[in-house]
Amino acid sequence: MSNIGGGPYYAEPCPLCGQTLWNGRCENRDCFYHWHPKQDDGEEDDPEDSKGDNE
Repeated sequence: MSNIGGGPYYAEPCPLCGQTLWNGRCENRDCFYHWHPKQDDGEEDDPEDSKGDNE
């Protein structure tokens, strides 16, 4: 029997849309965290900061 898996997966609810985050990447293609995966090291991309008004 062979192991085809790629390692452990961590699933949690997405804080923005409620879909599932798989290792920080949201399964919803319309969500910010699908294209910018959530980081674990405390330096998370903030969807509010990506709007372009850095004051």
